[in-house]
Amino acid sequence: MGSFSDKWYPFQTRTIARFSGSAGFFLLCIILCAPLYSSCAALIAAARSGGGVSSKPQVLNVRVFGGNSEAAPPIITRAPQNVFGTPQDQNGQNAAANDASGVIGSSFVTVEVDVQCAVQPAFIATLTHCDAFWVEDKNFVINDPSLRITQIQVFQANTFSRYFTHRARFTVPSSEVQLRFSGNWKAKIFDAEDMATPIGEARFFVVDQETATSLVLLPDGYSPRIGGTSPAANLVEAAISAPPQFFDENFHTVTLYRAWRWNEPFVITQKPDQSRVEQMYGRSSKITVLGFSGGQKRFRITAVPAENEYRVLDIRDALRFPASTAPLRFALADLRRNGVMFMRADDGAFSSAGVQASRDEYVLMEFVLASEGAPSSREIFVMGSFNNWQALPDWKMRYDSTLHQYTLAQWIRRGRHNYLYASGTLSKQTGTVEAYDFEECEGNSLSANHTFYALFYYRNPQFGGYDALLGAAAANTSRRGR
Repeated sequence: MGSFSDKWYPFQTRTIARFSGSAGFFLLCIILCAPLYSSCAALIAAARSGGGVSSKPQVLNVRVFGGNSEAAPPIITRAPQNVFGTPQDQNGQNAAANDASGVIGSSFVTVEVDVQCAVQPAFIATLTHCDAFWVEDKNFVINDPSLRITQIQVFQANTFSRYFTHRARFTVPSSEVQLRFSGNWKAKIFDAEDMATPIGEARFFVVDQETATSLVLLPDGYSPRIGGTSPAANLVEAAISAPPQFFDENFHTVTLYRAWRWNEPFVITQKPDQSRVEQMYGRSSKITVLGFSGGQKRFRITAVPAENEYRVLDIRDALRFPASTAPLRFALADLRRNGVMFMRADDGAFSSAGVQASRDEYVLMEFVLASEGAPSSREIFVMGSFNNWQALPDWKMRYDSTLHQYTLAQWIRRGRHNYLYASGTLSKQTGTVEAYDFEECEGNSLSANHTFYALFYYRNPQFGGYDALLGAAAANTSRRGR
């Protein structure tokens, strides 16, 4: 598969030094007409999608990944730093980005934004530092207002696209912006003509790998909400060996994430203003923080549901899944599972490998889930790599009482996706999905292939105090360590 630049061609204004004869005049006409062609193609694509045409960009999807690899987590890992000064190596020289083999993370992250817009849009991204709990820091030293990216490439979708019209792309850090502080970061994407409200957001992490870390997964159990569901769960323990210059109490929190589910943190913290019991999926898990013993500090959480192997939606083949205004579906409906799986998935990631540039588009797909008797007492949602693993109101399924099945039609980017069915409650007050879980439709299996990432936070007292990330570790449930 070629690079993005091999397949997409940005419309840019170029200075023409001189033209000679009819060939030069013809080339000049092409260049001058390029913006008009871009606008017309956008109008055609918007009309095909069945939606109204808007001069304001309508965000369809935002995704972020490490480096140039769609399978790499959005973690920037740098060489060991002196957190109270400037980055240095053992010889006192400035340290470079760490791209060594086996290191968790990349030297940069890539952000992609797919939009529908009648004219070619322009974007600006601002970078915001957050604490371990994704609360934005109010300190203007940490959150420098000048941390913004304006050099964002915008590419025209191919002429066959029926749903999206443009794709924007940028990397962090870049020649325009460098990140001084480690920790949690948000890239907020704005329409250049409206800087009041962001139209999209991407989360990523910057880690200064200061010390040795580890992550261990052990079999455990829990009490399922629904009787008959497998009680399979994981006990997760993250450990860090802190150097002598760091204070024990300042290593205060570890957050755990399943790969690609960056909106579902399991928080293990000793901070007094945070609960000692982690609430996730509407139930409690006991957490324990043990002080430095034998040179280690350990963060433990019990009864994390094992969940199931992800389902796979592979729509790379344009012959089997042609672009159409009518929703496409598989021959057979999905069935509920209880720890049963038939094929390995991709650890929750999306892959566009094998998708030709002329077929890189969105396909209208219909998900069908058989109710197998009485419908659920809660609402059913589709979550996967196509919606950044979020339980969203627009992804709530409709129940057909005649056919006894749930259905949902949604536009999905062509490629190979992983997904699950979740059950939860859509709050009328907040418009968000509350207390969702996967046990009703998916069940649990200790053999599911899930990678957990542990991120270690240190409260750096400098500059008014901020949560620095001084370590990362990963472990896979099928291998029980990494």
